[in-house]
Amino acid sequence: MSIISLRVSDEEKAVLEDAARVYNCNMSALIKRLTFEKLEDEYDMKVSEDYLAQKKSGTLRLSSFDDLMKECGINKETL
Repeated sequence: MSIISLRVSDEEKAVLEDAARVYNCNMSALIKRLTFEKLEDEYDMKVSEDYLAQKKSGTLRLSSFDDLMKECGINKETL
């Protein structure tokens, strides 16, 4: 497991400690949780923006579930 060091001001540390108490975890878990939640939110926004841009430009390609199963070589009769 790796360790990442993070420099924060005394005021920022106090805010993080308070937030960790609210979330009932330590600062390390809080920072990890909030970082990955933010990354996930940003990724979701990017996917949504790409979808809307493709839809607007007329380049959006949609497939049915049955087509996806065929593409993956899955026979729904054997499921």
